[in-house]
Amino acid sequence: VVLVRKKAGIEVGGLYAMKVLRKSHLVKRRQIERTKTERRVLSMVSHVFIMKLHFAFQSSEKLYLVLDYCPGGELFFHLSRYRRFPERVARFYAAELTTAIGHLHSKGIIYRDLKPENVLLDADGHVKLGDFGLAKDNICHPTQGATSMCGTPEYMAPEVLQQKGHGFSVDWWGLGMLTFEMFTGLPPWYTTDKTKLFKRLKTAQLVIPNFISSESGVFVKGLLERDPAKRLGADGVEKVQEHSFFGSVVWKSLLERRLTPPIRPCEG
Repeated sequence: VVLVRKKAGIEVGGLYAMKVLRKSHLVKRRQIERTKTERRVLSMVSHVFIMKLHFAFQSSEKLYLVLDYCPGGELFFHLSRYRRFPERVARFYAAELTTAIGHLHSKGIIYRDLKPENVLLDADGHVKLGDFGLAKDNICHPTQGATSMCGTPEYMAPEVLQQKGHGFSVDWWGLGMLTFEMFTGLPPWYTTDKTKLFKRLKTAQLVIPNFISSESGVFVKGLLERDPAKRLGADGVEKVQEHSFFGSVVWKSLLERRLTPPIRPCEG
């Protein structure tokens, strides 16, 4: 990814992030479909907290995707620096991501790879959800529509691991994993041993640390319900937004970017 500046036309001088993909590498790594999906999905969505695809073009050897420039970098970087976030900070990012996920679902899209590395911060500190290589469109059900075992192992939902089919609910599991990680510094059930990890994801009890408020604990438990049909969010984004964890959030102001972000990259 390289930083580029627009030289002519509307928004001349604007800064963008340009993703350069060598076609031969895509063929070798069998990533052609993934790249096509990313471009198609990005062209379908328009949301204040989702990375925007401004331009796409190609040469004989390379593909170019011109996207929003996010000088705040990855949420992963900030979480690593702070180790864990206070609940009000985690709530802010979880709320912005909730609206982004809701928008994707309204377009029949599941994201399937929610993790701190894929959440970027713009110059003002608002989130931009990026990297849509594992997304899938034409989904219309909370628990069915996709069958591939894909995603980042530490964040995979049980129904993905069991290859029973998955739908919109998979992203609410992802939000639960990310929210827990923002609270504690690590996703639940974390281990570097993949065999142990997959077993824990499917069967281990969720332990909520005592420094997390009961309200936040109930929210995370609702999202990390192993039955995707009973999971918080299975009945739609509104159920997530109505949870008492988000009781202090004014959703209209949030969508208008009028809430002050807890981390302001431009202020260092």
